[in-house]
Amino acid sequence: MAPAKIEMPGVAPESGELGVMLPYAPLHHLLFAAGAPKALIMTSANRSSEPIAYEDDEAAAQLAGIADAFLVGQRVIARRVDDSVVRAGSFGPMILRRGRGYAPGAVARLPSQQPMLAVGGDLKNTVTLVVEGQAFVGEHIGDLENYQSLRSFRRTIEDLMQMYEVTWSDTLVVCDRHPQYASTAYALALPVSEKVSVQHHRAHIASVVAEREAWEEPVIGLSLDGTGYGDDEAIWGGEIFEGNVAGGFKRVAHLRYVSLAGGDAAARHPVQAAAGFLAQLDCLPALSAAPFFFPERYEASRLLASKGLRMFPTTSVGRLFDAAAALLGFTRPITFEGQAAMWLEYISRGAAPDAPYPFPFSATELDFRPLLRALVHDRLRGRDRSEIARAFQLGLAEGFSAAAKILCEQKGINTVALSGGVFQNAMLLEDIKRSFSTSRLRLWTNHSVPPNDGGISLGQAALAAFGQFEKIHA
Repeated sequence: MAPAKIEMPGVAPESGELGVMLPYAPLHHLLFAAGAPKALIMTSANRSSEPIAYEDDEAAAQLAGIADAFLVGQRVIARRVDDSVVRAGSFGPMILRRGRGYAPGAVARLPSQQPMLAVGGDLKNTVTLVVEGQAFVGEHIGDLENYQSLRSFRRTIEDLMQMYEVTWSDTLVVCDRHPQYASTAYALALPVSEKVSVQHHRAHIASVVAEREAWEEPVIGLSLDGTGYGDDEAIWGGEIFEGNVAGGFKRVAHLRYVSLAGGDAAARHPVQAAAGFLAQLDCLPALSAAPFFFPERYEASRLLASKGLRMFPTTSVGRLFDAAAALLGFTRPITFEGQAAMWLEYISRGAAPDAPYPFPFSATELDFRPLLRALVHDRLRGRDRSEIARAFQLGLAEGFSAAAKILCEQKGINTVALSGGVFQNAMLLEDIKRSFSTSRLRLWTNHSVPPNDGGISLGQAALAAFGQFEKIHA
């Protein structure tokens, strides 16, 4: 990923970045030598959220009307592997999607001789196989709600087990605690006697530590994402932990809880997420009118909330981003995960850093209410949207940084670990790094695996290697 210097219609709209692929095969040079246009849009053969169509006939059928041309080789493709996506950021290279060129590859050595299979989560899935202590992280598979992705998930596991000559009878299987994940259901159905689960957000933090093999290093871990099954059965996503991989992680703080109407539907409709957060604010203006123009779904969500129907508690920072994006004008449904948050980051690039919105931390809770009050106030008075988005992101960065510093001082800890899908936001990382620039504290981020859910299988394996799991009784 690199900053876009030109804008091309229909190519990565509202992102400010382009995926740039260097020519890694002679064929790429031959294409241009044979008269190809000066610029080619080259992509994997799949629609959004679907796995690659790696068979010629399948690709031609699925991508008819999308692709102008197909590059077809003479050799049959054995298995689908996505291209890797890497960004150079303020903390160095960050892998956003681990695929071709990286997977499967060993990223850490765990103190365990027992074979382990960690099956990851259901979004941006990867699996990790541990053989003789080496943790091999497989390629990006995708979202398991898609049937073809689920088939690819099963095939990938079979290939890895066969490749490294691992038998089920000897293997410890590790899964997410979410009882309705397809990956969890797969793990439960396996013919193995040892099955354990690891909490989603602890796995995120463990993935950062595992890359460094710093098993006993105490950290304050900020695990920020959209969705994960919490200890209290709520939808977590704004968690702060204390501890280490060897001894486990204790949740010590979190984003203030809200109730979302409709659960998973709120992740697809930013105005629905906004209804949950704004229900805790007093004296709101009419949000169906200018400058907000919220659609009817917002009022329907508020009605559900007032009657207590289908309400789900959450601490999700991902949904907080969605709520802020809705207030800034992203009132349509998203078409891919994280779209509203990416849009907010994109428009904030047009403004210089200014005073952050207040996002106070008290004891164990970060309070989003002053943050959103300031955003609504500035929107009503006509402040530029880019400046509002920038102040919102600065507020998040300053609030979480302040909380981490306070907890580090209280606990006598010198290292802060950052992981979770929210940390794909390059600007947020830049702001947090700046906030710690005068501090003696160390900041650790993911480099070998993605900060998103593509990294949690490594974290699952690491925690399981030290017995930090819950046993599953069939």
